[in-house]
Amino acid sequence: MNELEQRIGIEQIRVGLYIRLDSWTDHPFLFSSFKIRSEKQLQQLRSLGISHVFYDSSKSDFSPLPAPKASASPPPPLPPDPEMEAMWAEKRKRREQLSRQREALGRCERQFAAGASTVKSLLRNLFSRPDESVQQAQTLVSDMVDSMLADKDVALHLVNTKAGDENAYYHALNVTMLSLVLAKEAQLGAEEMRALGLGTLLHDIGREKIPSQILLNKAPWTKAELSFYQQHVAYGVDMAQRLPGMSAAALNVIAMHHELLDGSGYPGRLAGEQIGRLARIACIANAFDHYCNRINPAESMTPAEAIAFMFKKEPGKYDAVLLQLFVRCMGIYPPGSVVQLNNGQIGLIMSVNPGRLLHPSLLIYDPDVPKEEALWLDMREAPELSVVKTLRPAELDVAVIAYLDPRTHISYFTENSLSNNRPA
Repeated sequence: MNELEQRIGIEQIRVGLYIRLDSWTDHPFLFSSFKIRSEKQLQQLRSLGISHVFYDSSKSDFSPLPAPKASASPPPPLPPDPEMEAMWAEKRKRREQLSRQREALGRCERQFAAGASTVKSLLRNLFSRPDESVQQAQTLVSDMVDSMLADKDVALHLVNTKAGDENAYYHALNVTMLSLVLAKEAQLGAEEMRALGLGTLLHDIGREKIPSQILLNKAPWTKAELSFYQQHVAYGVDMAQRLPGMSAAALNVIAMHHELLDGSGYPGRLAGEQIGRLARIACIANAFDHYCNRINPAESMTPAEAIAFMFKKEPGKYDAVLLQLFVRCMGIYPPGSVVQLNNGQIGLIMSVNPGRLLHPSLLIYDPDVPKEEALWLDMREAPELSVVKTLRPAELDVAVIAYLDPRTHISYFTENSLSNNRPA
């Protein structure tokens, strides 16, 4: 109980009070904390057979009713309420749905881990076993493309990864996943998507020739260090040209993934139509992932901040049509964003609902619900709720961070992106 809450008897509740119920499993309401909006809701609360609730004066319109005298007789039991029974049934349905969603997220995270393991293996063996490694890369990309093209709607899910030594492999897989999702939205064909996928999976292979003291340096780079780092593009193109089965389209992605539409990119300072469409897609995905996953986590943007920054602060750098499509894929509040709803609840965006950018699915913070049973809310099913603002992890209470576990490393995947019939 927080310091603003007072325990009051059930007889004292009235419309306009903001209350909290003891246990999420012992009532049929969606949330344990809410403002009483109607006489009907008041009757439903009194029919639960509970003796007390907790009242929050700071969020209430009125004070509670006076406590009844001790000699007052208890109110007669209310008849069964069909609407209440329907609410209980809906809550049971939600709990079952939550279990299925957790299972789906678990599968998605296992697939992401398998994909990252494959990327790690093939990048490490790219030149000692080039034929085998390129075949691994092509198989991984083909699985992802085939899965996306088979599904009418593709929803990105936030997956749980840890920052650390695997960052380079997560980055390669992230950029590939984001690029392919954008390519599908842009209605590219299968062959173009495969070339794009192979190019993005290998887009940073030239970083192998950059000293680790530059790559891992959390301080701002000197002009000389930046110039050295930018050489990774030329190194990567040279290395990729020596690999078997690399198409010109895939090589162009590696060569141009840092070129910007206004000519401010590198290494060639290409502009406009000089930059191929596949490279324009890769550039958007690569920039977004870099903004979200900095070497120094304290400098990382939230996904919502990264989208807003690219859209509002970097006009002209990216293909405007493709960037609009990227926003459609990612949603106004991309997975990984922590948001506050109009009812005061805080949640972690877990996935985007295609076609409903303002109605994502999110994990709700509720200290009265065990963390392992946290409510997964699909906002399409709660039209009365809306997002009022996004929050940075630094703004959150320690208890909220421990409960929602906002990711220090933002990674995305779509369920069934990898075929179960092929080894990862």
